[in-house]
Amino acid sequence: LLLDLAKWLEYNKTLEIKQKEAELKAKSLLKTKKSQLTLIDLDIDLNSPKQVLETLQSLGINITSTNEKILAPLAPQYPAISALLEYRHYNKLLSAFGKPLPQKINPVTGRIHATFWQVNTRAGRYSNSDPNLQQLPRIFEVRSCFIPAPGYKFVIADYSQIELRIAAELAQETKMIQAYKDGLDLHKLTASFVLEKPLEAVTKQDRQTAKASNFGLLYGQGAEGFKNYAEGSYGVKLSLASATKIRERFFKAYPGLVTWHQKIKTEMYRSFRISKLAEVRTLSGRRRLFTEPKFTEFVNTPDQGTGADILKLALGNLIKKLEGTKIKLVHVVHDEIILEAPEEKAEEAGKILREVMEEAGAEFIKSVPIISSSSFGNSWAD
Repeated sequence: LLLDLAKWLEYNKTLEIKQKEAELKAKSLLKTKKSQLTLIDLDIDLNSPKQVLETLQSLGINITSTNEKILAPLAPQYPAISALLEYRHYNKLLSAFGKPLPQKINPVTGRIHATFWQVNTRAGRYSNSDPNLQQLPRIFEVRSCFIPAPGYKFVIADYSQIELRIAAELAQETKMIQAYKDGLDLHKLTASFVLEKPLEAVTKQDRQTAKASNFGLLYGQGAEGFKNYAEGSYGVKLSLASATKIRERFFKAYPGLVTWHQKIKTEMYRSFRISKLAEVRTLSGRRRLFTEPKFTEFVNTPDQGTGADILKLALGNLIKKLEGTKIKLVHVVHDEIILEAPEEKAEEAGKILREVMEEAGAEFIKSVPIISSSSFGNSWAD
C-alpha cells in the first residue's frame, strides 16, 4: 500500500495534541483525595495498569482489572474512566500506527509491505504483521492516508453479512434462508423479532441492537456476555433483564440455530468422552482439532473458518483473472479485498472482483445467495 506521508505526518500532529489533552484531563480526574491534600502533586502514569487500578479503587470504583472490556461499560458513569479510555485510544493510535508506519515504507518501492500469515489464527483467517494493517481503525482520517498510485483507483469489495449467510447454511435455519432468498435485511428482520416491532417501525438504533444479537448470540453468548458485547461493540445499553429477554426472543425466532448449537455441543462432549479430543470442520473440510471443550469456538470455527476458505479461494481465482492486466492485489482484510486498478479499468476490475468473490462463495454455500458489493475511490476511506 502507498501511504500519503505528508498527510499522515499532519494527522500525527493532530493525534499528539489530542493525546496530550486527553492525558491532562484524565490525570486531573484521577487525582485521589490523598494527593489533593498534599503539597506534592502525585503524577499518575496512565500507562501503568497497577497505578491506574490502585487510583480507580481509591476513588471508590470497585474493579479488579483495567482491561478495556471491564472499563468501557463504566465510562458513562465515571468521567475519569471515560477520559482514561480516550487517552488510551489516541496513545494506541500513535504507538501502534502513527509513529511506526512511516518507518515501514520500503525505500525502493515507496510502499508499505505487510506480512500475511495464511493460517495463523484459530479459525483459519489471514493475520497480518509488520505492520498489522488489518487492525487499522475504521477512522476516515486514518484510511484516507492510504492511496493508489497516480492514475489509479482503489477498487474495494467485501461480502455482505457473510458470517450470517454461512450460519444459515450450517444450521439450515429456515427463516434466515428465506430472508436472504427474498433479499431482506436480516438485521432489520432480527430487530423486528427481538424487539417485537413491525418491520416498517424498526429504527437505525433498533438495527444496532439486532446486529449485536446476530453476531453475539450466533456464537452462543449468555445473557451477561451479550449485554457487555452489545454495549462494548455497538454502544447499545441493555439491562440484564432486557438482554435476557432479547436472547430468548432471538432463539425463539431462529430455532434452527438452537438445534445447531445443541448438535455441536452433543458431538463435542461425546468426542471428549471417547478420545479426549474433538474436531470441527469448515464447509471445505478443513479440520481444527481441540484438546478441551470450548463451545463458543466450536460454533465459531466452522462459520468464520468457512468465510476464510471462501476468501482464499476467491483470491486464488482472482489472481488468474488478473494475469496480463495492470490491476494489482494490494490488501486483504478478512472479508474485504482491495485492488489497485488504472482509472479507466476501475469499473471492469470491480465487476471481475464481485464475480470472483460470489463464485467462490457459491462453491460452499448452496442455500442462500452470496453477495459482494464493490466501490472505487482515491483512498481506502472512499
